[in-house]
Amino acid sequence: MLSKQLKSLTSLQRYLNTATSIRVANFSSKSNYNGLYEKHQKIAEKKMSQQEILDVIKSDTLFSWNATGPASSSALVMAKGEGVYFYDQNGKKFIDFNSQAMCSNLGHTVPQEVITAVNDQLKSAAYAYPCAIVTEIKAKLSLLLADLLPGDLGHLFYTSGGAESNETAMRMARLYTGRHKILARYRSYHGATLGSISLTGDPRRWAAEPAASGVVHFMDPFPLSFKWGENEEEVTKKSLQYLREVIAYEGGKNIAAIFIEPVTGTNGILKAPRGYLEGMRQICDEHGILMVCDEVMNGFGRTGEMFGFMNSDGVVPDIVTMAKGINGAYLPLGAVACRDHVANFFQKNPIGIGSTYNSHPVTLASAYGALQYFLKNRVLDNVNKMESVLIDCLEQLKAKHPTVKGYRALGLFGIVELQKNAKGEPFVEYNGPAHPAMGALKADFNANGLYTLLRWSSFFTNPPLIINEKELREGFAIIDKALTNLDKHFEK
Repeated sequence: MLSKQLKSLTSLQRYLNTATSIRVANFSSKSNYNGLYEKHQKIAEKKMSQQEILDVIKSDTLFSWNATGPASSSALVMAKGEGVYFYDQNGKKFIDFNSQAMCSNLGHTVPQEVITAVNDQLKSAAYAYPCAIVTEIKAKLSLLLADLLPGDLGHLFYTSGGAESNETAMRMARLYTGRHKILARYRSYHGATLGSISLTGDPRRWAAEPAASGVVHFMDPFPLSFKWGENEEEVTKKSLQYLREVIAYEGGKNIAAIFIEPVTGTNGILKAPRGYLEGMRQICDEHGILMVCDEVMNGFGRTGEMFGFMNSDGVVPDIVTMAKGINGAYLPLGAVACRDHVANFFQKNPIGIGSTYNSHPVTLASAYGALQYFLKNRVLDNVNKMESVLIDCLEQLKAKHPTVKGYRALGLFGIVELQKNAKGEPFVEYNGPAHPAMGALKADFNANGLYTLLRWSSFFTNPPLIINEKELREGFAIIDKALTNLDKHFEK
């Protein structure tokens, strides 16, 4: 029986299965590595089928956030990317309507500027120890970012990604103020490291609890089950009044910082109401609290401004965290920018954090090349041009499909909220169990060549910032088709 099963496998599958059994049987042998190069040369030279890839992924890897079994069963295989599209191992084409994790802002074709910058850096200085050695590329990127950031936000600390940037900002705020407490909002996501997941307000933090101490969550202007007011002015007034009360309960002299996504990302694409950021800035100044803006998703054009907080009336945060769009996610990179008063403190005091890959010269080069491309090709202008097309497409969906409860969009940052009946009830309650209709919607998207993120009763429309009108409408045609099927689940 076993012999027949083995014969039905491809030669590569047999090879991988044999390799796995040898690995288990000989794990203690000091000669275990003999012949590994030859073995993996054979694997490297053979193109794996889609199923072979998925089989190895399921057996030898673990998925982030999801249970590996179901995640590996529904995973898409990316063989190559091109522009706003990517292709699987069988050549099936997908339009990327979430820029992967809202990060592939420049699409899947790596600009020549990035390739040249990375190659040149690899040839000159491939690594530099960040505590003692600096590079020219670090100086050049810092000059460029200082020009992109408003006010005196011209002091940079480089990390390996967004979570680490927020972790760093927490450490900086506590050291600078000598205080421990930090305020963050419930409808927020700030990353998965211990500190950043503690800042996170949504249920993703639960698995890490009890988490880092000192984080206090507060409601943002857009709660799930009630309203602060019926108009923007009232919402802002009540939200800021509530924030002042939270600070009174916690003690302003005890709070180091308030962390905020200026435009909430995965918790709903929620732009701060008019006057909210301005009011928060004033409150922070009154109590000596640092205002920290998490721009990991917002930053570098996603909202139609270079940074999300720039949608306000001249607010300049004390600290800004960033990643993703800084280089289109071609390599792992994040950064923290701070103002003069914060930077001056760390001129005389240690920052108290660091890692091997901080300021990695090759990743810095990728950002320098990506930002040069961004500026040369006026990508921000394209975002603002495409915003009206995005909103038009979203409005058409709402007018046509009873399952579309509403939408929100800013720049190329969009979300569609779904309902299962005329009462406006969601298919999936907040953090509730999955609904088969949402699973069918995701399958419909994928079957028709569209990738995006679905969360509870919503899905996102966050394509690469280089998308054109034809491509944008192509994606919405697929969404329209899939929603026609979802409408069959609408309860009349």
